[in-house]
Amino acid sequence: MKTSSITTLIFAILLAGLAMTADAQSSEITATTAVRQSNQTELTWLTDLPNALVRAKAEGKSVLLFFHGSDWCPPCVEMQRQVFTSPEFVQYARRALVLVDVDFPQKFTQSEELKRANLALKARFNLSREPGEGFPTIVLLNDAGETVFQESGYVGGGAAEVLPKLQRHPGTGATPAATAAYKNLSVEEFARMADDKQNVILDVRTPEEFQAGHIPGAVNLDVTASGFQAKAALLDRSKTYLVHCASGVRSARACDKLNHLDFPNLYNLPAGFRAWAKAGKPVEK
Repeated sequence: MKTSSITTLIFAILLAGLAMTADAQSSEITATTAVRQSNQTELTWLTDLPNALVRAKAEGKSVLLFFHGSDWCPPCVEMQRQVFTSPEFVQYARRALVLVDVDFPQKFTQSEELKRANLALKARFNLSREPGEGFPTIVLLNDAGETVFQESGYVGGGAAEVLPKLQRHPGTGATPAATAAYKNLSVEEFARMADDKQNVILDVRTPEEFQAGHIPGAVNLDVTASGFQAKAALLDRSKTYLVHCASGVRSARACDKLNHLDFPNLYNLPAGFRAWAKAGKPVEK
C-alpha cells in the first residue's frame, strides 16, 4: 500500500513537471511571436532634419516630421499608437518617407543641443509658442525641403484618416487618383493663376486676418467657422479656386473639405499669405 502511494506521488510530480515545461515552451513561443510582430512594425525615426533631407533626396522620398509630447500629450500617444505603428502606415513609410521625431517631453531628458534644434523647428513651422499647444502636428516636406502638407491635432481615425492626406501629394507614393484632390503651387505659380480674373482667390483665414491685409480680389471664407461647409456648398463648382491661409495649414484643411464637396479645380498655396507678402506681391486692406 505504501509502495503504491509513493508511486502515485512520483507520477504526479512527473506530470506536473511536464506541464510546467509545456507552459514554459508555450510562453517562449508567444514571446518570440510578440518580438517578431514588434520588429515588423518598427520604423527608423531620425532627430536631425538636415540629415533627413539628404537621405530623402538620395532615396527619392519625402520627409514627415512628427511634433509631439511623448510623455504628457494623450492625443500624441494615440496618434503614435493608432497611426504610426499600424501595418498600413509602416508599409507606406518604408516605401515613401524619411521620418523625423520632434519630441518635447516633460519628464524624459534630452540633450541641450536637441532641445534647441526642436525649438528651432517649432518656430520654423509656425507652431504655437504657448506651452502645450499645437501638439500633435505632422509636417510633410518634399525632397527639396518645401512644405506640402501640415496639420495639427488628432481626433482619431487611425491610418485610414491620415494616410490619404499624405498620399495625395506627388512624390509621396501617391496613386493618380490620390493626387487629383488639389495641387500645391509656389507663390509665383499662384500669382500667375491669380491674374486670371475667372479664377477665385479663396482666403480661408479669419475675418480679422483678412481685414488686416489680403490678396486683391480675394474672397474670405473662414475655414475654422462652424458654417464653412454650408457656405462653401453654395459656391460655383465650375470655377477654379486658389486657396490660401496664413501658412498653409488651414488652406490644406479647406481643400480637403472642398474636395469632399466635389469641387474639381482646387489649388493650394502651402507657403501661405506670409510668403506672398514676403515675396512683395500686392496686398490690400
